[in-house]
Amino acid sequence: MAAVNGIITSILNVALAPFGGHAWAELIFISLATGGLLLLIFRYTSNQRAIKATKDRILAHLLEVVLYRDHMRVVVRAQARLFLDNLRYLGYALVPLMFMMVPVGLLLVQLDLRYGHRPLRVGERAIVSVKLAPNTDLGQVALSAPRGIEVETESLRIPALGEVDWRIRAKETGLHQVQVSVGAETVSKQIIVGRDSAHASTLRVGRRVWQQFLHPGESPVPANTPVEWIAVSYPLAEFTLFGRTVHWVWPWLVISMVFGYILKGPLRIQV
Repeated sequence: MAAVNGIITSILNVALAPFGGHAWAELIFISLATGGLLLLIFRYTSNQRAIKATKDRILAHLLEVVLYRDHMRVVVRAQARLFLDNLRYLGYALVPLMFMMVPVGLLLVQLDLRYGHRPLRVGERAIVSVKLAPNTDLGQVALSAPRGIEVETESLRIPALGEVDWRIRAKETGLHQVQVSVGAETVSKQIIVGRDSAHASTLRVGRRVWQQFLHPGESPVPANTPVEWIAVSYPLAEFTLFGRTVHWVWPWLVISMVFGYILKGPLRIQV
């Protein structure tokens, strides 16, 4: 999974390089590409002829209801057929939706890595949390940081969760590596300060495939350590639209859907 994440990250880095780190421009470009890609997937994985025929029948049943509204038997029969054809239409849409799940899932986790959180700014504070394997002695866990990061508190041990937390403060711009030590074992976690275009990875996870799928920002924690994951509480990223702050997923969803709807006519794709 780490190799797949690395390939996808590299492809996106190359594709977005011309935008110079401008988040809105990148997001609009990705949204347009998403709309076009999903429309093509739908085109080549769906039964276009059956979808068109079903949509025509649905329209015919609707006209029946309107034109023969004074004939109860005709209206009831048309509504029953309308219901069945709607079920058929949903059935035809299930196959392309299944093909879309994998690319959309991979894209969503990559976009959240890029636009879900932002790096710390100089002077800002965050919490570093470490989850340990069961039966690990929490008293042996320590955190060390380079000059650009200050560890402000002693460790807060939470035995019920197998977790240890520290509060840190960003002092210098750069890419820093803090070190979590458990006895003789040491695991690092990157902390980014002051680089707005950098990818703020909130979690360095273990080697479970689903964890690596959801958090592709860093290589997994080595399997031979008692550390299960290390988290940093980066601030949420902000996208401002018409004076209001919105989550990145809404402009991505709306722009990709609108673009796909615009393209379906010229490409003669039944959706």
